[in-house]
Amino acid sequence: MMVMGRGDHVTDLDAHPFGTYQPTSVQAVLIALGRRLPPTWAGKRTASFIRSALRRLRSDPLDLEVIGQKMRLYAGNNACEKRLIVTPQFFDPLELSFLKARLHPTFVFLDIGSNVGAYSIFVALNAGAGARVVAIDPNAIVLRRLQFNAAVNGLSNIQTVQAAIAGMDGEMEFALEESNMGGSSLQLSRDARGGKTIFKVPVKTLNSVVAEAGIEHVDAVKIDVEGFEDQVLIPYLNAVPRSLYPRSVILEANIDSWDSDLLGALTKAGYRTSDNLAQNGIFVLPD
Repeated sequence: MMVMGRGDHVTDLDAHPFGTYQPTSVQAVLIALGRRLPPTWAGKRTASFIRSALRRLRSDPLDLEVIGQKMRLYAGNNACEKRLIVTPQFFDPLELSFLKARLHPTFVFLDIGSNVGAYSIFVALNAGAGARVVAIDPNAIVLRRLQFNAAVNGLSNIQTVQAAIAGMDGEMEFALEESNMGGSSLQLSRDARGGKTIFKVPVKTLNSVVAEAGIEHVDAVKIDVEGFEDQVLIPYLNAVPRSLYPRSVILEANIDSWDSDLLGALTKAGYRTSDNLAQNGIFVLPD
């Protein structure tokens, strides 16, 4: 487990101070256009065109401020970063609003499938220095980007764990989706290898991570692991006392990919549905 401190540098590109990679005039115009788009079919199609254009224009990253945080973002091979560059207004606004309304000075947040850290940094910045964030992702590339982004925001309250979360401790195959690193998963390695790099990654149970971090309560968890959400949460709920149940759960609803009835398990544990959104579900454990 790595704990971020100020000034950590993790790649050659990251050694350049934030602000080095400013948009060109053409890129700035395209980004400004994207950030004015409405969340309509036409707006989303236009955003897709802008993202493609930005990817062709330059391979360097872009240093930008999005959703209230500084981020070095790469337009090439990560859908999450492309969304943040062009249309941050579309980036899970209801989920972030839900979290922000519940933040407090000792907030504990688990970000499973953290990608480059948009959720983690949002919580750490808005909750304050007394909050704890554990960002978990098996992909070393996106974790390095998260670490840089945390450092340039002056954060020291984000821990990073390079591991996949599942129902056992050990090692499993991980499929790196080279065209979209945020779409990489254990799930893909089961049955699809074309265009993907397969390698072994450490696997931990969520209760192992929580125990190793010395966490005594969990205010919220976000889970985005491309179809493995059931393998993350059901074993955890079965293994820990109720005092360690997350008060809120935000998860990507990949219901067709689940092997187990996660929604049923949440209901049995006492969670109620707060919101069911286009892609995500929000569940709350009543007091």
